[in-house]
Amino acid sequence: MKDNMNQLFDKHTNWDFETPNEGHENRFLSKLKSQEPKKKKRAWIPIAIAASLALSFGIIYFNDFSTQPEVVFSPPVQETHDYFSSVINSELKNLQQHENPETAILINDALKEMETLEKDYESLKNEIIKNGENKQIVFAMITNMQTRISFIKTVLEQVEQINNLKTNTNEKYI
Repeated sequence: MKDNMNQLFDKHTNWDFETPNEGHENRFLSKLKSQEPKKKKRAWIPIAIAASLALSFGIIYFNDFSTQPEVVFSPPVQETHDYFSSVINSELKNLQQHENPETAILINDALKEMETLEKDYESLKNEIIKNGENKQIVFAMITNMQTRISFIKTVLEQVEQINNLKTNTNEKYI
């Protein structure tokens, strides 16, 4: 095997042993770099990745909160819920029909209070989802609905008083 190696080196005896000119390495590296394909700047790629991640997290986040489980009441509780809900909606429509410039502030304040009571009701429904239906929660829900109906009726009485005062005042000046 050593003989084969020696024969190989003997055949190629004209090796170049000269020292290259000064700056040869720098010229060689600059030529090498000039032959490399230019990389295209793709500044939009990180932005596109960030946007797609933000969109994905947004979709996941909002789907988790928008698909809250529906509350399943027992038949008697569902019947009570439906009855009170229909009475509340009817009274709210009646209240909104009485709105005029003199009663607008009162009615808007009442609607804000109704939103607060509705949020309380929603938290009670969430308690049923978490812990199941029990008498205390059902009683609190019924009390909440009765409070809303009573509140709307009180506001309606105040609206009627305002409207009666307006009518009486207008009649005196005619």
